[in-house]
Amino acid sequence: MAFASPFRRRRDGTYSVRLNANVRTVLAAIADQVLPMVDSDDQATTRLFPPAYVEEGRGDEERAYRSLVDGALRGHHHQAFDTLISTATAETVSAAQLDDWLSAVNSMRLVIGTRLDVSEGMEPPAPGDPDEPEYAVYELLGVVQASIVDALAAELPDEGTVEGAL
Repeated sequence: MAFASPFRRRRDGTYSVRLNANVRTVLAAIADQVLPMVDSDDQATTRLFPPAYVEEGRGDEERAYRSLVDGALRGHHHQAFDTLISTATAETVSAAQLDDWLSAVNSMRLVIGTRLDVSEGMEPPAPGDPDEPEYAVYELLGVVQASIVDALAAELPDEGTVEGAL
């Protein structure tokens, strides 16, 4: 059985979005929950703001780096989440909006993955485990993320480089 992607590029350059209403509701609700965390010190957002300097004795450099990039990163995350929340029920989105969806979904996966302490080779929680529902959302976000990547990648050339890209 073939899986029909819920995201498909249209002739006018926009993308059709064919997601179940429940999935749309979950995406918007999770984005709405994670958005305020972007401006907090919640440890679950650590991967949204990766450090440039992790070595001891580099605190001054890290603080300087943070002063340069944190505002832009916060703005980027806000835009992505705002776009996802405002277009969650849309039948079509622009390429820029789909890019924001991809960024927001990735950020939500990072936050949930951090909370669940997801690692390579990790076994899913057993039925009845308190983490089971959140892990299911993590997995759903992975499917949505892969579907968006596939839709965007379908527009890439098969061989060579895009003219003018280099």
